[in-house]
Amino acid sequence: MLSQRYVGSQTKVKKSKLIYLFAVLLALGIIVPQVQAAQSVSQTLPSSGTIMQVNATSAGLNYDSLYHAYSTSDAILNRDFSQFKHDGISVISLSMYWYRLEGNIQGDYGGNGSGAQPYGDAFLANIKHVITVANQYGLKVLLTFHTLWGTDSNWCTPTYVVDPISGTNDGLAIVRNDTMRQAFIDMFNHTVNYLAGTPGIWAWAVLNEPWYWGRTANEHDFITSNGQTQKENFITLIQQLSTIVKTNDGRPTTVRFCDTSTYTSNGVNYIKNIFQQDWGMDPRIFSSLSFISFNPYLPTDPSLVNSWENMNTVNVQGTVNQGDKVWITEFGINSDSDSVQSAGIVTSVAFFKTLPVEGWIAWCWEGDCPLSGGNPDNYGQAFNLCASANGQPRPAYYNILS
Repeated sequence: MLSQRYVGSQTKVKKSKLIYLFAVLLALGIIVPQVQAAQSVSQTLPSSGTIMQVNATSAGLNYDSLYHAYSTSDAILNRDFSQFKHDGISVISLSMYWYRLEGNIQGDYGGNGSGAQPYGDAFLANIKHVITVANQYGLKVLLTFHTLWGTDSNWCTPTYVVDPISGTNDGLAIVRNDTMRQAFIDMFNHTVNYLAGTPGIWAWAVLNEPWYWGRTANEHDFITSNGQTQKENFITLIQQLSTIVKTNDGRPTTVRFCDTSTYTSNGVNYIKNIFQQDWGMDPRIFSSLSFISFNPYLPTDPSLVNSWENMNTVNVQGTVNQGDKVWITEFGINSDSDSVQSAGIVTSVAFFKTLPVEGWIAWCWEGDCPLSGGNPDNYGQAFNLCASANGQPRPAYYNILS
């Protein structure tokens, strides 16, 4: 407070002299205006296949939807997107889950569900409409194939997808079985071709949080049906998916990687660097993608925050050293308390600003369903940055803005 008062007391005294000195230097050409340099980095053409920046240190939102269907009315889309544009939001990410992109019968894109629950091409028509409206407001769209892995993935994976190891409906099947991997590629190829060329697409996240660690120690280096480890199959898949996008649409590709994971052993909380342990800075990942993305969630245990920051610094700086740019594509605070959510977002964004990242995209905004318990998502406030059915933001929404 003392320094602020001091600066304030000197401002009036020095202001006229500074203005005069600046004018003289500008006239002499000693100071060159840097207006263009201070603005957003110029965008590359979509066909270049390189990252198309929006603004330096941009702020964005994962734009969610009731039942992940994106059957959102134009009234709500216009309400939300006009708010985002006004507040300086540059990017939104749309989550496309496999159970929406394809029916429970392999190759079914014709509508495996009721009119209120679109699947296949009906779902993709909704996605295309959201992209179109977002583009009208100058919002760039990251299209995310929102993959999940393990026993928590059965709700969003078509029932025909079966892991040959566990015998269950499990997304990890695509790196354990050739037939299931090809099924995912076929769905992916259909989706890209349907949406290719749609104005407003900024980039494609071809996988979300690929994580091949097994449920037991013996499964970590599991040899799959094609004689390769799960890691090798994931890297091959990333290369294949990125090539499909670059060939059919031409815009940038990324993968939203896990950064760290917390766990408890004998009552003690620990944290490990998932990106380092899973991928080891494999150069094939960097060469196949246009940029790298991370989903860093602030640990709930304060004693782990320093380690979390150090691990994220290693991951981001290591990626930049490989010549790739970095985006934070998912972070947030799961709390019904506005003050707790705001405090966590403030801490996260302050840390991101210390890293060489292009921007951050918070999880999440969902405002397209009736209120229940004070929130559009029907389960309390949770991660949602939308506070009411009329689109009122929670306080933490303003904390994500750069």
